[in-house]
Amino acid sequence: MKIGILTFHHTTNFGATLQTYALSEALKRHNHEIEIIDYRPIKAIKHYRKKVAKPLKTNSRKILIKNFLNYSYSNLIKYVKMRNFLKSYLKLSPDLITEKDNLRKLANRYDAIVCGSDQVWCINSIRGFDSSYFLDFVENDINCLKVSYAASCGHTKTLGQHSKLISQYLDDFDAISVRDTNSLLLLKEICKKDIYPVLDPTFLIDFKEICYSKKIFHKNYLLLYIEEDLKQKEIDFINKIARERNLTIISVGEPCKIAEKNFIGISPIEWVNFFKQASYIVTNFYHGTIFSIKFNQPFTTLVRSGKVNKTGDLLQRLNLESRFVKNIDFSTVQEQRSEINYADVRNKLEVEIEKSKAYLFNIALRENCLLENQK
Repeated sequence: MKIGILTFHHTTNFGATLQTYALSEALKRHNHEIEIIDYRPIKAIKHYRKKVAKPLKTNSRKILIKNFLNYSYSNLIKYVKMRNFLKSYLKLSPDLITEKDNLRKLANRYDAIVCGSDQVWCINSIRGFDSSYFLDFVENDINCLKVSYAASCGHTKTLGQHSKLISQYLDDFDAISVRDTNSLLLLKEICKKDIYPVLDPTFLIDFKEICYSKKIFHKNYLLLYIEEDLKQKEIDFINKIARERNLTIISVGEPCKIAEKNFIGISPIEWVNFFKQASYIVTNFYHGTIFSIKFNQPFTTLVRSGKVNKTGDLLQRLNLESRFVKNIDFSTVQEQRSEINYADVRNKLEVEIEKSKAYLFNIALRENCLLENQK
C-alpha cells in the first residue's frame, strides 16, 4: 500500500521527529510505501522560528547578549540538523503545504492516510483546532483508508464546542487508536467506534540502525533532558545523584544552568545516542522517559502539569510509577537509588508492542483494506 502519514514532523522537538521516523520505519518494514505529508501550517512555522531565537534568562545585559547569540546559533544548528534528518531518512510528499485547503489534492495519492502519533488531536495547542488532523480533507468518495495511530489529545480536558464536528470526522475513520487514557476517555464520550489503546510508535522499532558503537561523550554522565526551569530541590537531587555516582552532568536539546556541558545544536541521531550511553537520566519530557525505558537506563521523570496525562499513563502501564517524581524529599532520593526491574518492564512491553502491531497491521491496514477492496 502507498501510505501517507500526517503528523507533527516539522518541529524542533526530538520526540516528535523520532516518532515520525519510527512510524514510517515500522510501516516500511512491512513493505508499505510511505510518504510524510509535508503539511506545515503557517502558525506552527512562526512558533518554531520564535523558539530558535529564544535566549537564556539572565539579569546581566552582557551575559544576555552572549547567551542570546550562543543559544540562537545552537538552536539554528538544531533546526538545520532536524531538517536534514527528515530529508535523509524520510520521504516527504512532493509539495510543501502551508494552507489546509491545499491538502485535498493529496488525498488521491494514497491507499491509506495515518494521522498520528503525537498530540495531533490537542485542540488547545499552539496550532489550535485544525480539522486537517482529523482527515477532513479526505472525501468519502475517495478510495483511501482513514486511520489514526497513537493519536493524542494531549492536555486537552474537553472537546467543548468542537465535539459534534470531531464526532462526525471520527465516524468516517476506518480505524482509531490513541496512546493515552485521557484521549481514550475523551473520544469515547463522542464516538461509537472501537478505540484502541496503543504504544507510541517509538516502541515499535529498536533504533539500532542509528546507534553508535563509539562513545558520544568522553566521561560517564548524568543526562538532563529538561524543559522549563528546575526547582531548587530538583537541582539538589540531581547534584546528589551525580556526586554519588561520580557522573558529569550534561544537558541535551535545551540548556540547563547546572550542566557542565550543554549540547543544544544536535541531531536526532546524536540525541538517541546520548540517551543510549547515559549512566543516569533525569527528564520531564514524554519521549525522554520513553527512550530511558527503551535503553534500560536508570532514570527519574520530573512531574510537569502539561505532561501528567501521557507520561503518568505510560509509567503506570509499565508499573514504573515510582520513577515519576513530583515532590523531592529524603524518601524520594532513596527510592530513585533503587534498581529498575527491566526484565519485568520488558515482559510488559512485549505484550503491549504486540497489541500495538496487531492493531496497526491487522486491524487498521489489512482487514480494512480487504473490506475496501470488496466494495
